[in-house]
Amino acid sequence: MDTQNESETPTVEEDRESALRTALLDAQFEFAEDKSQALLVLINGLDGSGKGEVTNRLNEWLDPRGVSTLAYDIGKHKKYHGPLARRYWLDMPERGRIAIVLGSWYHQLLYNRITDKTDLKQFEASLEMTRHVEAMLKAEGVRVLKIWLKLSAGKAQKRYEEKSNAPGSFRKPLMVEWDKLQDKKEQKRLVEAAEELSGMSGEPWHEICAIDTEARDFEVGELVLQALTVAPVKTPAETWDHANRIAPGKPVLPALDLTQSLKKDEYKKRLKDAQNELYKLTRSPEMTERGMVLVFEGNDAAGKGGAIRRARAALDPVQSTVVPIAAPSQEALSRPYLWRFWRRIPDQGDITIFDRSWYGRVLVERVEGFAAPHDWARAYEEINDFETQLIRAGYIVHKFWLAIDADEQLARFKARENTPHKRFKITDDDWRNREKWDLYASAVEDMVALCSKPQAPWTIVEANDKRFSRVKVLETLVDRLKTELS
Repeated sequence: MDTQNESETPTVEEDRESALRTALLDAQFEFAEDKSQALLVLINGLDGSGKGEVTNRLNEWLDPRGVSTLAYDIGKHKKYHGPLARRYWLDMPERGRIAIVLGSWYHQLLYNRITDKTDLKQFEASLEMTRHVEAMLKAEGVRVLKIWLKLSAGKAQKRYEEKSNAPGSFRKPLMVEWDKLQDKKEQKRLVEAAEELSGMSGEPWHEICAIDTEARDFEVGELVLQALTVAPVKTPAETWDHANRIAPGKPVLPALDLTQSLKKDEYKKRLKDAQNELYKLTRSPEMTERGMVLVFEGNDAAGKGGAIRRARAALDPVQSTVVPIAAPSQEALSRPYLWRFWRRIPDQGDITIFDRSWYGRVLVERVEGFAAPHDWARAYEEINDFETQLIRAGYIVHKFWLAIDADEQLARFKARENTPHKRFKITDDDWRNREKWDLYASAVEDMVALCSKPQAPWTIVEANDKRFSRVKVLETLVDRLKTELS
């Protein structure tokens, strides 16, 4: 029971806390009502700097219904079977909510630096990728507030030991993030690496002296308040300039020989041989720690479904899945557009086939006007960064564009309309899209030019003949896996 006399005059500290808490709750309520932004608060520092205490204080001051605490690489280190970035994307809060992040994406980056797993050049390259990702999050409505609780290695260790041994220490939360560090020397190197980090990051780091715990908590609270109330920066409208293409070259679609075909007997033999090879390769021990992501895009009625079924027939159904992509749900629209794709990236050793994909941002969203020009224009590099993260995690990424000409598409549309069990495949949108054939062709040319990299290539498949296209897809996959797994 609180025995404090209610008539007692509040102290200056109590008045300050009450005012800050009121301002935070008001700002949080408006933030939640607005639903245009999400906020990630990254709490970093040495063990003993008070990360757990700060987190608990924020949860006390804010309405906990709108706050989640996300922790990675904290305490027991469990084996994680997937790209590290996927963990953060799976937990990405929707707009209007706040997430306090402990053990953020900077944890592994710093750990690798102080244990000499990466040199300065590699450290800088990783930071560059991180800057790109954070810039994309900002453009997609996610504010990232980065806080480092600053304390010397000696003081942090002393405080950690005092709290660990103090009576009733359960009241003083201790967060163990750096238990894998072997000695004080590595702790000091962590401080040095954090200083390097602060000087190289894009969005600023806020260093907060953690010696005075009350001052520390107030300063963190005021930074969160500022992050909740600052007006979002509007991205200026931009016009896509074809001269900005990375590798324009000659258009690829007009150069295709769409007359290529296979006779039935040759098709059956080559299909069976390729499926057998694909099964063996995907079941090999070398694939255990890899994982594969396949993307199928193409003109309407180009035969993506048939090609996917022939590929899937050669895969272990336990280790593979097909993800059909339609218009984003309200849940997806409340988060960055890559969120719904990151959450479907497979575990290591498994395979996911995307029937349409993140390239919708630079195809249908571009052509139909669902995304503003400055949004789809920046998506090319964001997509390249996304796929690069998969490749660095050991994933094999391959993308197929199935191409048919306008006459073949028209014939297939009419055939679908006249076949009862295929009528569901033809919609009014399909007919409308034919009127924008040239716009889609231009978008495909830009997509291939800007997003076909050696380790994540686009293969253009001549698909007027379904037999030819299915075999080309399978034989391409077999050749890619032989190269990757050799």
